[in-house]
Amino acid sequence: MSNYNTYSKVLVKSVSHIFKNFLKDNEITEVFETQCADSDPQVAVEISGSLEGEIVINLPQNTLNKISKCFVSESRKRLTNSFHAEVAGELANLITGTFANLMQYAEHDIILAPPEFNDDPIQIKTLYENVNVSFQSSYGGFDVDLYYR
Repeated sequence: MSNYNTYSKVLVKSVSHIFKNFLKDNEITEVFETQCADSDPQVAVEISGSLEGEIVINLPQNTLNKISKCFVSESRKRLTNSFHAEVAGELANLITGTFANLMQYAEHDIILAPPEFNDDPIQIKTLYENVNVSFQSSYGGFDVDLYYR
């Protein structure tokens, strides 16, 4: 199996695992059209080790609002917008942590950097291969991109 196919399957499995088990969303499905615009919020996690690159999660504002409501306690629901960076970062930590764990089975040791909200640690991606996966969930659509070399 090619690296692209392996990484794509592991990425889909990681996202599905977090949405089904942590966010209790059994409607999560991979779709084959982008769900985001260039202006939508994003969170990036740089990866190093036997695989170099980053994972970028693009979350439309409506999707991020709905996911934020799951992370924020009932008494603080009105402050949801102020929690977007933290919620997106925590979601990225969950997904990339699962990805790194599953990649051990493909004999990769991966080190994850802290998530960066609306800041891209790797500006020039021309030297990287990429996997682009889009999802539809009960919270809305979003995209996940893996850039690697």
